[in-house]
Amino acid sequence: MRLEQDDRILFLGGPNTGAGRDIDDYYDLGQGFAFITAASLSARFPDLHLQFLNGARIKDNSQSMMEFLSETLELLTPNVVVIFAGYQDSLRAEKQHEQATIKEYSRFNRMVRQMIQEIQTKATHRIILLEPFLLEVNPMNRALRSDMNQKIQIIREIAAEFHCTFVSLDGLMNELAIKNGMDAYISTDGVTYQHATHHIIAHRIIEQFKN
Repeated sequence: MRLEQDDRILFLGGPNTGAGRDIDDYYDLGQGFAFITAASLSARFPDLHLQFLNGARIKDNSQSMMEFLSETLELLTPNVVVIFAGYQDSLRAEKQHEQATIKEYSRFNRMVRQMIQEIQTKATHRIILLEPFLLEVNPMNRALRSDMNQKIQIIREIAAEFHCTFVSLDGLMNELAIKNGMDAYISTDGVTYQHATHHIIAHRIIEQFKN
């Protein structure tokens, strides 16, 4: 994917995409992979005068992202959109006892498709889909694996169908966690990423831009 002059790059996702950002300030990138990506790309392509925006909210899943999407696109007019969805959806399904059900897979598939279609219609075709991943650091996360595998497959199929840039993460993060220990990459709550994880995700995003 090429970056163009004055591109506006928008990040959408849940708590690790927001990573402590002020939800009232789209220019606050938080302290995670969105911030690291922005800093690296700005240093690499200073002549492009890139702008970076973060629309992530702490409890966002695909459904809540869709609720705010039209307003966000109209307000921010992004040229590139990075989407990280899946884990919060699995947590939602578990709480509503819909984990690993046809109803849940259909809902997730529908929400992500609508999101991609709206972005492509109203804003841009330059979309990066980050593969959700699961590190089985606690019993709750282990119980989510079947559901997460299906969501990963849905993201892959949508990326191929809509010609989005797909960034694989699940295999990579589990390989590193097996080698170096889960606690090097995620806290015991199963949700909060360590600094190393944010750097790895940022690096995988940055790799997609080849000007």
